[in-house]
Amino acid sequence: MRPTRPCFALATVIAMAPAAGGCASSKPTASERPAPNARVLRLHGAASVVDSLVAPHAAAVEKATGVKLAVDRSNAGKGLKDLVEGKCDLALASASLEATLAAARTAGLSAPAPDLRMHVAATSEVVFIVHPSNPVRRLTWEQIRDIHTGKISTWKEVGGRDEPIAVITDAAASATRGLIKQVVLGGAEYAPAARAVAAVAEVNEEVARNPAAIGGLGREFVDPARVAVVETKKIERPLAFVSVGEPSGDAARVIEAFRTQAKR
Repeated sequence: MRPTRPCFALATVIAMAPAAGGCASSKPTASERPAPNARVLRLHGAASVVDSLVAPHAAAVEKATGVKLAVDRSNAGKGLKDLVEGKCDLALASASLEATLAAARTAGLSAPAPDLRMHVAATSEVVFIVHPSNPVRRLTWEQIRDIHTGKISTWKEVGGRDEPIAVITDAAASATRGLIKQVVLGGAEYAPAARAVAAVAEVNEEVARNPAAIGGLGREFVDPARVAVVETKKIERPLAFVSVGEPSGDAARVIEAFRTQAKR
């Protein structure tokens, strides 16, 4: 089933598949359409960067720079692939450049990596969640690693119920999944039974439905009314732009404007 994407009420041009039963299609008003000679900068990639950084500050950044933003919300791997293939001006990433490049390879990037530069505008946190009925609320990184690699396979092994653990991860081409593999798993592979969902918001949905599940995702995607956050060591991640070479002109001004807005 193809994941739906939410609609954004922004002057910014947001490109995404229409959600079933979501925003009704309508022609943009004159104020929503870029002026005929408006400069447009294409931003493609991580949903977490769009939701936490780009969407909240897009209007202010457009006003400050005079640049219209055309945003494609997907995942970091696809965004970096688009950048390398010349389909966008800046990619959006929520993990290290190494993890994002690995995600792009998973998304189908086969070309050699050019001179990629990462520009961090803000940071956020990756957390692990369980079902509210799960009594396990504290795990070490070692336990989380062993759960995700399959060495620990039941909740009983970490003080919970005697039932198999269901590991839910973000999309295979997501930087969040790559970051967890890099930082927590120490580069080890996920267990074959670990299930990757189509979009990061689905991690919360799957864990909320399954009392035996655990999943890692950005804190901004957690619904605390439906899942519980596991106490463990903090995992900080960047909310960043990626360019080919050092950015200049509109790209540089937009990056700096987002940094300024994120500090407010």
